[in-house]
Amino acid sequence: MLKKTLMCLVFLLMCMPPQSGIAETLDIYYFEYPPYYHQLENGEASGIIVDLARKILASAQIEAKFFFVPAKRILHEIKSDHPAASLGWFKTPEREQFARFSLPIYVNRPAEVFLLRENEQKFRPYDSLEGLLQSGKFFFGRVQGLSEGPQLDGMLAKYEHRTVQVTTDTVRLLKMLESRRFDFMLIPPEEVDVLLQAAQTHRDKFMLRAMNDIPQGNLRYIIYSKAVDPDLIRRIDQAIVTEIGMLPAGQ
Repeated sequence: MLKKTLMCLVFLLMCMPPQSGIAETLDIYYFEYPPYYHQLENGEASGIIVDLARKILASAQIEAKFFFVPAKRILHEIKSDHPAASLGWFKTPEREQFARFSLPIYVNRPAEVFLLRENEQKFRPYDSLEGLLQSGKFFFGRVQGLSEGPQLDGMLAKYEHRTVQVTTDTVRLLKMLESRRFDFMLIPPEEVDVLLQAAQTHRDKFMLRAMNDIPQGNLRYIIYSKAVDPDLIRRIDQAIVTEIGMLPAGQ
């Protein structure tokens, strides 16, 4: 009788349809930084790196849950004991003390000095960022907590007295440049059009100026809190290699 019951149970299990795999979830925090990541009117996350991340995470069978928060809060979440991630960050020695990083997922073009066109003559004598800052004639604007990459961060640290920092986002930063609260900001060329659109201002008010000491574009990574399972990070890295390949090192 027991044998017959077990055989019936095995038969029933064999007849049950296989359950589809349930993807793991990962909380991803982002802020307003077009064109890489921004929030649409319907509340959905969008942008170049958001789209890349969705493709990578789908390949790794991980469901992303996006949370739109101020930039300053993101590093607080990454430093916490909560499994959390964020997209498109530069890898710096300071951040490696409290976070883990994916393989690189994107590399932007070299940043350039972004200034009001009315000030073009004032900037014309300078062909290096170091020279611009050493002159003592200009104030630089940046978002607090954001890195410009290790090489530029090291240079800019010497000129904190010439730096105006905002705690919000690049849209607010651009508005402050437009209001002449400082003289220039740094921005890769691919960010300009989307940023101007988000700030609802006109391109003809501004101009880009390349500097000969600004390095090649920086690699951007997914940053994780140390509470994220290393096996999950390895799966995502495998998906990065599969979906976008290995980006060149040394940037």
